[in-house]
Amino acid sequence: MDWSRIKTILIIALALANLALGYEVYRQRMALAGPAASKQFSQELLDLLASEDIKISPSIQLQAEKLNSLRVQYENLSQEQLNRDFFHNEALLRQKTFSLADLSLKGESLQVYDGRKLSYRNDLPLAKKKISKEEAKTKALDFLKEKKFKTDDLVLVSSLPWQEGYQLTFKKVYEGRLVESSYSIFQVDGSGVHSLSRLWLDIIEPSDKEVVMPSPQKALLSLLDKQEARGRTVVRLEACYYFNPPKQGYIEDISRAQQGRAIPAWRIQLDNGQEVIVDVLS
Repeated sequence: MDWSRIKTILIIALALANLALGYEVYRQRMALAGPAASKQFSQELLDLLASEDIKISPSIQLQAEKLNSLRVQYENLSQEQLNRDFFHNEALLRQKTFSLADLSLKGESLQVYDGRKLSYRNDLPLAKKKISKEEAKTKALDFLKEKKFKTDDLVLVSSLPWQEGYQLTFKKVYEGRLVESSYSIFQVDGSGVHSLSRLWLDIIEPSDKEVVMPSPQKALLSLLDKQEARGRTVVRLEACYYFNPPKQGYIEDISRAQQGRAIPAWRIQLDNGQEVIVDVLS
């Protein structure tokens, strides 16, 4: 290994050690000085982040949170159920293996991976007239109802322009908290739903024990080593539930995990829509 590479590794290691030490000094200072020091602590945190070109929206509140974990499982999607609800039992099964079911009818196609990840496409003509975000949202929710999916357990978290409509991202919500990583992503215009990608979680039961979460300050400090946060503004910081089988040690392939525990975490949303999750394992 050449000397220049060794120096680079040492510099990175020292920077990470300084970050950890700096956070511990901040934490102890705030604990010793009490509530009166919290404002100063927050300002020092903001200054440190600003030095790396990371801004924090004034609306962000640095408040500690406590949540219980949740026992969750992936939504189970059978070929028979989907053929009935999407195609009235008229679809052609183009391929079926242990991990893939592929259904089609005229201009519509539906792939199901491992019985839980859904990918739907409809070869509709693109609309020429622009629709509003609310119209697109209504079309997406009506589509879910028509296909026998629940609509009282989701919330719209992102809307991006797409053709003459929108790409809408919905996420699972439980008692007002997002459940990551679940999603239903639509591409919608005036013609209807062109596509849907869905990986959903069902709640089995909550735990009766609270999990100690990282402080919101520590969650924000984690952005210092996130290249994607440079030049961006944090627009939302909220407690959520987080299910990540590979990271949490359940299984290497997330698509084959059936159930596990969604643990409390912080969800940091940047002004470009990108998100960073910071949990107790981070």
